Amino acid sequence: MKKKKYPKRLILGVKKYIRLSKVLLPGLFFICLTLGMLFSLIIPLRPTYSEVEKRELASFPSFSFSSFANGEFFKGIDTWFADTFPFREKLISVNSKLSELRGVGDKIYGLNDAVVQVSPTETTSGEIGQTEETQTTQPQTEPTVPDQINEVTQSLGSVLVIGDSGYEYCAFHQDVADKYAGIINNTAKQLKGISTVYCMVVPTSMDITISDNVRKNINTCDQSEVAKYIYGSLNSGAKPVDIYTQLRMHRDEYIYFRTDHHWTALGAYYAYEKFCETAGFKAMSLEQYEKVSYGDFLGSFYGDTNNSAMKKNPDELIAYLPPYKTTLTFTDTKGKSYNWELVHDVSNYPISEKYNSFAGSDNPFTVIENLSKEKGKSCLVIKESFGNAVIPFLAGKYKKVYVIDYRYYKNGIITFAKENKVDDVLFINNASAVRSDSLIERMRLIDN
Repeated sequence: MKKKKYPKRLILGVKKYIRLSKVLLPGLFFICLTLGMLFSLIIPLRPTYSEVEKRELASFPSFSFSSFANGEFFKGIDTWFADTFPFREKLISVNSKLSELRGVGDKIYGLNDAVVQVSPTETTSGEIGQTEETQTTQPQTEPTVPDQINEVTQSLGSVLVIGDSGYEYCAFHQDVADKYAGIINNTAKQLKGISTVYCMVVPTSMDITISDNVRKNINTCDQSEVAKYIYGSLNSGAKPVDIYTQLRMHRDEYIYFRTDHHWTALGAYYAYEKFCETAGFKAMSLEQYEKVSYGDFLGSFYGDTNNSAMKKNPDELIAYLPPYKTTLTFTDTKGKSYNWELVHDVSNYPISEKYNSFAGSDNPFTVIENLSKEKGKSCLVIKESFGNAVIPFLAGKYKKVYVIDYRYYKNGIITFAKENKVDDVLFINNASAVRSDSLIERMRLIDN
């Protein structure tokens, strides 16, 4: 069979087109890329807050000759651009939708691609962050937890999704934990004879509510050992509030949200009980509070994953109204002060914002006064957002509760405690926060 011959003009034309495409297509690509970059730089309406990540986004850095010289100015531009890129939230959502398609089958996906197991090493006490004072035992009879091993699961970045529930991976960084313990030790040393300092490390739901036969196969750090390491690194002037066993004993109750990384008000209450026991107080019973529901809640895990199962079965935001009268004043990041409620009705809030019900949410500085007490002790709480749900319960035990969110506060912790003669200082941070070098460094900067 003879080969079909094509006209020479056609062959030359095709070759010319191929040569031109090799030049024109890359050029066109780079032109589009450049135009897109220029457009993203000059677009005036850049976001300032991430609804998905629940945080303030980076702002454009202020220029100075020193920051220009050491490169910090350009690093700030990189951070600002990455944080406020146009349609960033939509792109995250699309990525999550595509990732969700991977979660098909009765197995757990991607357990090793989020975090490497890191274990605490021995401290000077000879145990893994554990002294005789902080030793705890697990309950002999473990509560029954639903077996989730056969549910459809997926791993999305740092979030593991099992059915309609999310769990956050956690890593241990010994140098960061040492820095955190050092901050608390320094605070206790500087406030000796003035304030009693307490440290509460809050485990996340990964180590509490997930079933044990699933948890043992997940490559994430043992948060009980993380807490023991930090507690074992404290000096005698700081008191650990070991809530791990307390929460494990209530693990079959609704103590953590499924669609959000926080604990519920009920989980926070059990932590408050343990704090009262450690501090020598008598905790108020939960029955003394009025239980209210502020409706459906879809939190950070849903925001990270857009998981359809979570959307079909949202959380419920339950709060406990205190029987005592209080005033609350918070100062926001712009320096403006507002009067607020200790527990705010968030029924009409967006479904993703319901956790803002507690203690005025995340603000640099908050003051709560218990009007039901003529006199009494004062407490300073150093916290991130996990502390919010505990504060309404603490307000019943003190005449005044001062709250510092170290992520936004700019003055000194120790200076404030001395000037106000604070009786107790309570550090509340979750296990993920105490492994974040940037957060702990921020706390160190105001530890004076």
